[in-house]
This record gives sequence, structure tokens and C-alpha cells, in this order.
Amino acid sequence: MERRFSVSKVPVIVLSGFLGSGKTTLLLRMLQEAASFGLSPAVLMNELGKQDVDGHLLQASSPGINVEKLLDGCMCCSKKSEISDSVKHLLGRKPDVILIELTGVANPEEIVDALTEPALLPYVKLKTVITVLDAEHVLEYNSIFASDRELVHTLRRQMEVADLLLLNKIDLVNDKQRQTIEKTVRKWNERSLLLPTAYSRFDLNLIFGPLQAQELSPASSPTFNRKLQVVKSVRSKSQSSGHTMSYSRIQTVTLSADFPHFVTQRTVERFLTKRGSMLLRAKGYFKLGSGGESYLMQFSGKRTNWQHASFEGKPYLVLIGMDLDAETLEQEWHQHMTESSF
Repeated sequence: MERRFSVSKVPVIVLSGFLGSGKTTLLLRMLQEAASFGLSPAVLMNELGKQDVDGHLLQASSPGINVEKLLDGCMCCSKKSEISDSVKHLLGRKPDVILIELTGVANPEEIVDALTEPALLPYVKLKTVITVLDAEHVLEYNSIFASDRELVHTLRRQMEVADLLLLNKIDLVNDKQRQTIEKTVRKWNERSLLLPTAYSRFDLNLIFGPLQAQELSPASSPTFNRKLQVVKSVRSKSQSSGHTMSYSRIQTVTLSADFPHFVTQRTVERFLTKRGSMLLRAKGYFKLGSGGESYLMQFSGKRTNWQHASFEGKPYLVLIGMDLDAETLEQEWHQHMTESSF
């Protein structure tokens, strides 16, 4: 099938969720139905073990699919440095969309961070984070993994940063259990669409439809108010069809840091600390001081790290956070840096 449109930045859809929740089942169906939307997908899969189990299943179900695999480790930590090369290989095959299936213990934030590396930033853009929840077991996770705080934190972040939550295996719980689960999930994510599913089945027009509309007529794509979009999503949560997802809650905003005046570490750090809890992390390349030396800045967990870098391109800052307003941030950034120059 011929590609129906050209893509400036290839959209990325991240599939998240704990082990056994139904991510691979969802991925297989997305691949089977992508052609009906005129989309040519590529896949990046990550498995914790050395053996490629799901990858073989994927290629048997969808022969000829473009796949890259990261085995024997989690791409949010030990395999993170390999993501860039894998995605670049996929981009060389000219896909319309890249689907990334994470391991069950991966934090989606780390993947978004990897997608903002200089080698990938101009070519890919996060579209949607889908988290699949196992309705039969999700309430037990806190007690089962109580001794592993990091894992409990990761499972909660999988829920918190999701744009779409699938409460899967709903056929294995009763109505009372379902109500309890939904109440618990809403403690961690009260805004995003929550759909009950069995076998990870739902109307894929919700995910693929906006890709068609956006890429077929990019000039007519409207500019949305992020807050209004989120409210609209909540109000439409009972509608499994007709609802479109045109944003991701976890977003990246790129700001130019190419200023004629001196830039200092303190000036940048003051801007970052004012962003509050909605800013998950930030990173960028800056030329500091009168000598214009290049530095890499990384901000995470309220801590900022600076180190010398050999980066020779134009300085920039990438913000990664929840429900960020790009226009407002750009105005505040340039105002802050202008005022700090006096």
C-alpha cells in the first residue's frame, strides 16, 4: 500500500503496563488493523530476558513487519543507551508510526526522555502513552510488592502518565471489584480516559484516527488549549467511539537557548525550580559564560547536573512534564532570560 501522506516528525505510541496485563495482545491487534487506517507501522520491543519470546510471536502474526528488539534488560535503565540507534534504524524504513512496547517494569517517563536526545528530537514526537492494567490483579500489586518501593513507584507512574488507561481482563472481575479498581486508579490519574476491555479490545480509531486527520491535513490542524483538552477528555470518558485523542499528558517542549547575552547555570536553574511538580525533568545544551563553553544540563528530582560537552549545534532546552502549555512556557522562558540579562 502506498503511503498516503508524508510525515515531518514520526508519531510514537508507547504501550506500558505490568507483566501479563495484555500489552502484546494489544500490539498484535494494532499491527493487524493499522493497514485499514492507511498506516505503515514499525515496532520497538523490549524484553527483560535473553530469549526473544514476544518478538517471534509478533513476526509470525505480522510477517514483514519492521521490528527492532532490545533483549536482556529494561530500556528505561540498562538498555536506555540503545534506544536511539534502534529508533534510527526504524526511521530508515520510513514508517508512519512507531509503536514501542515496554517491559512490565519500565517507567514511560524514561522512554520519553530518550526520545528527546539530539539524534532523535528532530524526527520523532510522542503521540500517546497507553497503559494496560490487569483488572484481576491490579489491586494486589501494592501489597505484593510493598517491600520494593521503586517497583511500586513505577507501577503508579505507569498509571499517572498514561493518556489512555485500559482496564483489561474486565471479564474476570465482578461489578463491585471493578468499581473498587476504578476508584483506586482514579486516585493516581483522575483525568485520562479509562476504558474497560477484554483481550485489550477497543475502537482503534481512538488512537489511529487522529494520525490520519493530523497528517493528511497538517495545515488545518487546530491549536488547542491543553487544559480544555483534558477537560474534554474527562467528559467524554464514557464514549468508547467518536472520541479522539489529540495530545499526550506527558509532553516535551523544546525552547531555544541561543541568546546574545551570557547564560549562567543559576539563571537556568531558577527557571526550572519555578515550574513545580508538573515538570518531571529537563535537559539541554547551553553555552555558558564569556567563553561560550558548551555544557550539558540535566534536571531530575529537583536536582540539576552540569557537565562539559562537545555539542556544537545551537543551544536548546527540552522540558518534559505533565500537561505543559508550550506557548506559555516559551513566553515565560524568554521573559525570564531577558530579565536575567540586565
